[in-house]
Amino acid sequence: MAFRPDYLLRETGQNLFRNPSLSVASILTVAVSLSLMGAALLIQQGVGEVNKYFRDGVEFNVWMNIDVEQEHIEAVSNFLSDSPYVRQWEYVGTEATYREFQSYYSDTPDVLELVSADQIPTSFRVTPNDVEVDSIESIGREIENYAGVKDVNFASDDIKAISDFSRGSSTIMLFAAGASAIAAALLMYNSIRTAVFARRREIEVMRLVGATKWFIRIPFMLEGLLQGLIGAFLSIFSVFALNRAFENFFADQDFYAFRDFALSVSDIMGIAIALMIVGAMLGAVGAGVAVTRYLDA
Repeated sequence: MAFRPDYLLRETGQNLFRNPSLSVASILTVAVSLSLMGAALLIQQGVGEVNKYFRDGVEFNVWMNIDVEQEHIEAVSNFLSDSPYVRQWEYVGTEATYREFQSYYSDTPDVLELVSADQIPTSFRVTPNDVEVDSIESIGREIENYAGVKDVNFASDDIKAISDFSRGSSTIMLFAAGASAIAAALLMYNSIRTAVFARRREIEVMRLVGATKWFIRIPFMLEGLLQGLIGAFLSIFSVFALNRAFENFFADQDFYAFRDFALSVSDIMGIAIALMIVGAMLGAVGAGVAVTRYLDA
């Protein structure tokens, strides 16, 4: 039998509204599972953007003592210049550091009054060739042994923290998304089987008059496809809402690098397309398996 668009639309609509409670349950389950998946992808990409900020910028600061002698500064300078592991470095003197201090605390004049320029330490800003965390810490520990060095601030500590957060949260959410996807597929499967069973007599008549299995199967697969797409569409709203929450939260933080955690609209569109594809496949495949098992029984 030839497929007619009006027949496919009519049959798909009737199947979708024949069991509204099951259809709504299937759509919501797909939406929840894909929301978890989208959140995991959002966090992973956000972590990637923050790590990119660290990799492209200053990886750590070497703070000198306030009363450091010139020979100690030169010793650290020579080490950084000769080290094959350092890509570039910059010495920041007292006046430059004090100007940055004034700019940073411009909104708190009480703090500015308590600190004078001679109380500000000098520092080196270092960018290594190898931006892996272990390499950064190795160079930093070596510099800490030099006389006149007060402290070494590693950006690697922040990289480790956010990377650990990314791995842990993404693993948990991907596991939850996988479990929800299985539940959604099973619910989709039962929803379509119920719809098939409700139309079993009509299906038997269609088979008797020569309808092929694909002619019977396609409307149900379209129903599952539509349910999956609606669920995916709802999950995309959740991803946009979560990204906006990240944007608002990190906008109020003092650490500028983490403001890159929130993604741009173009980046989120990539996640949205992936969710739509997964939702469509989840619905169509689940429905196709359900109808095939009935027809082959």
